[in-house]
Amino acid sequence: MTPGAQRSEAAGERAEATLASSADPAASMSLLNSLLANPLDAGYEHFHADRGSRPASVIGTIGVFAVAVALGFASIVATSSLRAPASDVKSDLKAQASERTDTVEALNNDVQSLGRAIEQYSGTGPTAASNPAQDLVTATTPVVGPGITVTLTDRGGPGKGSGAVRDQDLAIVVNALWAAGADAVSINGQRVGPDTFVRTAGSVILVNVTPVSSPYEVSAIGDANALSVALVRGATGDYLSAAQSVTGMTVSSKVSDHLQMEALTLTDSRYATPVGESNEGGSS
Repeated sequence: MTPGAQRSEAAGERAEATLASSADPAASMSLLNSLLANPLDAGYEHFHADRGSRPASVIGTIGVFAVAVALGFASIVATSSLRAPASDVKSDLKAQASERTDTVEALNNDVQSLGRAIEQYSGTGPTAASNPAQDLVTATTPVVGPGITVTLTDRGGPGKGSGAVRDQDLAIVVNALWAAGADAVSINGQRVGPDTFVRTAGSVILVNVTPVSSPYEVSAIGDANALSVALVRGATGDYLSAAQSVTGMTVSSKVSDHLQMEALTLTDSRYATPVGESNEGGSS
C-alpha cells in the first residue's frame, strides 16, 4: 500500500471514530487512548522513513564537483594570466628602448654628416673642400699651363710722353684675353682677379696697389691660338693697330708652352668682419 493510501485510510478511520464517539462515549475514550498511544500517523512515519533511506543524488554531487573544479581552474588561469605577461612586458620595453637608442644614434650620425656637408659647401670650417673652378675664377690658387704673353712697350725717343702705354690699353688687352677663354691672367707677375683694378696714378700704372712700368707683359693661360686670334681680329685688333699708329707704342705676342702664375694675394680686413662674428681688432 502506498503512503497516500495509508494516509487516506487513517483519515477515514479517524472520521469513523469521531462519528462513533459522538454516538458512544466508550468509543470516544477508545479514540483518545489510541491518539495517546500512537501520536504519529502511521503513513507520515512510513513516508519519513522512506525518504531518509534514499541515497543522495549522484548527478547533483557530480554537478557540484564539476562547478568546484571549474572555479578552481578559472582561478589558476586568471592568476597565471596576470603573472605571465610581466616578463613579456619587460622584454618588450627593453626591445623598444634598444630600438629607440639605435634610432637616436642614426639621427645623430645624420646630423653630423649634414653639418659636415654644410661646412663643405658653404666654405666654412676646417673640412671645407676647395672648388677648383671657383679658385680659378677668384685667382686664389697658383696655376701653370700653356698660353701667350702680350708685351706692350712705351715709345722711346723724343716726345716719350705721347707714346706711353695707358691703363686703358692694358684693360682692353686683358678683357680680350678673358673673352677668348683665358683661365688666368697676370700683368707683370701680378695676378688679375675679379676685383683687380688697373688705373693710372700720376705717371705710373697701378695693378691693384702695385705699380708696374714698361714694358708691360700681359700673360694669359689658355688656348694660345684662340688668344692670339682675339688680339688681331675684331674691335680689339682695330684698337691696338690704331694705338700703335697714333702713339708709337709697340705690341708683340709670344706663345709659350709653360706659364706659371702665383695666387692672388688677398689683403686681410682689419676692421670689417662678417655679420655674426666678433669684431676682434676693430675700433670701438
